[in-house]
Amino acid sequence: MSFVLVLMTMPVVRLDGQLSFIRMSLAPCEVPKLLERHRDRYKGSDKVEQRATKLIAGNFPAADSLAFIEAVCKLGRGQRNFSRIEVAGGARIAQSLASATKAIEGGDVTLAIGELSRLPHLGFSFASKVARFLAPDKCVVLDSVIRSRIGYLDSNVGYTRFLQDCFQLLQLLQQSSDLESTLRDSLRVCDVEAAVFMKAKEEQ
Repeated sequence: MSFVLVLMTMPVVRLDGQLSFIRMSLAPCEVPKLLERHRDRYKGSDKVEQRATKLIAGNFPAADSLAFIEAVCKLGRGQRNFSRIEVAGGARIAQSLASATKAIEGGDVTLAIGELSRLPHLGFSFASKVARFLAPDKCVVLDSVIRSRIGYLDSNVGYTRFLQDCFQLLQLLQQSSDLESTLRDSLRVCDVEAAVFMKAKEEQ
């Protein structure tokens, strides 16, 4: 089953004061290489995922929660902000991570991101990065690259739309004969977002 995936949030959006026509196409056969380049660019993602799994299993110790946020910031090239985020303290960060995880498990990802966004200087984009590592099978990252290239809004509405689109793309990719069965069976929604991100970044 061969096809081209098309991401288009709306025909025209306003970006940086200008009206822009937004559209991006992605062929399933591109996905393996896009994911490979994403792994090369963001080495250590698997270790941050493992850290998140241990954090959840350990019920969010304060020191480990702080270290987890630092790891996400470093991986996302946002380490400059960490010194401002950590002023919230390990206990508050742990509470925020626990509340976000509970919201995700309850099916409300946007509530989770809202909870994380309340941490000082974390911001919407990095809140979505944190959520992605807490639950890589349920959450995606919505950052400036994807927002500007495809046209998703920097809001709960924009995130919800992007998350829905990624799940839809995931279903299509899992049916694609252009992908090896091992990849089809192992794909998660965060992997779809990673492929979309690399495609968007390389087309900037």
